[in-house]
Amino acid sequence: MIGLPELLAGLNIAEKLGKFLNWLRGRKTTPPENIATRFVRLFENHGIHRNQIPRFIEHGLTLKDVQDDSSLLAKLDEPLLEAVCEKLAVRREWLDGADEQIYPCHDFYKTPREFEAFLKEKIASNPDGDWHGILMAPEEKHNDAWALLILQETVGWVGEKPIYRLHLCNNWLFSYWKARAYLTACIAIAWKHQVFVHGCYLPKREVNKLAEGHLLLGRQGNGIWFNGHRKWYPEDMALDPSTFLEGVDPERDDFGVKSGLQLWLSLEEQGYMDTGICSVLYPNPKLSFQQLFAKFS
Repeated sequence: MIGLPELLAGLNIAEKLGKFLNWLRGRKTTPPENIATRFVRLFENHGIHRNQIPRFIEHGLTLKDVQDDSSLLAKLDEPLLEAVCEKLAVRREWLDGADEQIYPCHDFYKTPREFEAFLKEKIASNPDGDWHGILMAPEEKHNDAWALLILQETVGWVGEKPIYRLHLCNNWLFSYWKARAYLTACIAIAWKHQVFVHGCYLPKREVNKLAEGHLLLGRQGNGIWFNGHRKWYPEDMALDPSTFLEGVDPERDDFGVKSGLQLWLSLEEQGYMDTGICSVLYPNPKLSFQQLFAKFS
């Protein structure tokens, strides 16, 4: 026989279950996203209103086609989907709903020559694009904190508003001397090709999320500029030894500092530290790096 405590316990669970079911019935659920809704969200996140999509992408779309998801879905053929992925540099797997990684991520660690070839190819394919870059560095000086370089190019306009395409370059362990030197070379290469890279500091957890390519950027046409975070000048890593070494291998004493300086000088000999900048503050970067390196020899 069930005693009073068991009966009360059972009633309590039943009451809780009833309330939970009532909550489920009254809860507003978000409908699952299909390729049409994701297609529209991609454009809206770049500052392109649903009604402006036909004007921006063309490919035979009309205003009538984009008024509802059913009409749009009927128009999403392979050439159109591939053209959109190319235009806004997103992965087709994400647009299809098969994968959560939105952007392809480019890895140029140890390969500044490949970075330069990549950059020259992209600029040649869009010579009228307005190019910029941003280096997001972690606020924390930890050995497991990553940096992210994003290149931004203008690929069109809606009225007077520019629309951007983004290229994510990740795999930069920011405090690691070797990664710091190769990253500096890529920043210098970008500046030499008139792609001016600005910098900001973010908490490492935010940088890590962005570096995975899982967050949709460019909301409302604002591109990659993040307001409210401490700004800095990444090109100074190719000009000033103190900026280059800031936060390098904080737990390894002089090993990372000496190795980083040596690699910087080696990359400079190969021509990879030439920013094209004539700086009054740093008139002879190579000499400054050589003098500091000599102190550790």
